[in-house]
Amino acid sequence: MSRISFHQYSRYSQNESINKNIIQSLINQSSISAGDLVYDIGAGAGNITEALLAKGARVIAIEKDAALYRRCRARFLGREAAAIHHADFLHWEFSPGHRYKVFANIPFIQTAAIVKKLVSAAAPPEDCYLIMQKEAAVKYAGVPGDTLASLLIKPMFWVDIVYHFKRDDFSPAPAVDIVLLQMEKRRCRLVPENLYGVYRDFIVFCREAPAGGIGKVLKDLFPAPQLKQIAAVLEIDLRGHPADLSFMQYLGIFQSYLGNDLNNIALVQGAEARLRQRRLKMKTVHRTVKK
Repeated sequence: MSRISFHQYSRYSQNESINKNIIQSLINQSSISAGDLVYDIGAGAGNITEALLAKGARVIAIEKDAALYRRCRARFLGREAAAIHHADFLHWEFSPGHRYKVFANIPFIQTAAIVKKLVSAAAPPEDCYLIMQKEAAVKYAGVPGDTLASLLIKPMFWVDIVYHFKRDDFSPAPAVDIVLLQMEKRRCRLVPENLYGVYRDFIVFCREAPAGGIGKVLKDLFPAPQLKQIAAVLEIDLRGHPADLSFMQYLGIFQSYLGNDLNNIALVQGAEARLRQRRLKMKTVHRTVKK
């Protein structure tokens, strides 16, 4: 597996979308090899698709905008390694057992939905490189501290920000910082697939609990002596806030929870669904509030 260095950077000539030479360099440093099937999500005029083809990859380029799709399709007409689709990626259906990678400059407004679709797919990508706003990327990478989003992704993926773009690598230059986020599928999942739903509920239950220390959150899940032992082994301050804990600490707590035969699973079951309902309600209220 290749991981891109933060420090390899040069200034290159620009085009209307994104610096072609930098993109080619990043793809060359990535895990993408000749013959790999790679998705270009939000392909636009096809600059990333062109760089992927130069690497020898087979490309599925997806573009929702009709005008950009026609432009991209005309550009790669007759190129057998490129399949250009006029489609919304959020409605795309992956084939069962599909093995693929992703390298894409995704639509920023759809970042959360695209990441969710990729990580929750029945056949998630083997490796994934997404150009996105730094503000979103730090949430998924969990830097400087783990977030709810990073905690939910990390059992399945190694996640990190692997490149920081210059604003003038883009035309027009964006008003926000842009980075490349890599999500590499773990060869060995840290949470078994059949328990991943339980893990997600457990994490949401802990992170979204009412005000109080992590000890207060966990007191109904563990006997007091066991909780004290867990805190000692994982170096957890039970008076601390749930947001202070790292992914590895949460993973250790969850493994201990599994060892208790899930006798109190009703306490955490459905926590993620309840959180989604609360967020949906908040969005609905926000939309209907008169200004």
